[in-house]
Amino acid sequence: MQEIFNFFPVKISNKINEQINGQVDNYINRLEEIRIRNSKPIILKYSNKEIIMQESANSNEILEIIQKVCNNSIYSYQNQICNGYITIKGGHRVGITGNCTIEDNKVININYISSLNFRIARQILGCSNKILKYILNLENKSIYNTLIVSPPGAGKTTLLRDLIRNVSTGIEEIGFEGLNCRSSR
Repeated sequence: MQEIFNFFPVKISNKINEQINGQVDNYINRLEEIRIRNSKPIILKYSNKEIIMQESANSNEILEIIQKVCNNSIYSYQNQICNGYITIKGGHRVGITGNCTIEDNKVININYISSLNFRIARQILGCSNKILKYILNLENKSIYNTLIVSPPGAGKTTLLRDLIRNVSTGIEEIGFEGLNCRSSR
């Protein structure tokens, strides 16, 4: 989590830490999203609730955060920004909204960034074990073409990461040797 807090101005980071540490349970391990919108309350989203904080961020603070996320080179992240999010260390994603410039039905730029949504990645080892029999073709030592579909926040990326780990390292119990996994982008 500290890697995410390092992107925030000290004032915002301290307020979020205070809010999280003030919870009865160990809520830091259940935090799913941090939503930061221009001149609106910061929202901490958990699987079962949202906490609306008194703290908010202004446009300068949002710009400071996005500059830190982009290692002070927003231009070099332009393609990711046009996709609407940036993936940061740890597999966390930062969703971006603002004014879009569209050309030929494609976003070519997002400026006047007005909100950031930090989606916190978590590894859940073994979460894909139950579906492996539907994905692995043991006879051909390959995998079936597979589409993973679910509503937002249901764990598609978490499932995919665990699937990739299982497929790449192999599964000794069922005699499946590991395969090379690569992105199709």
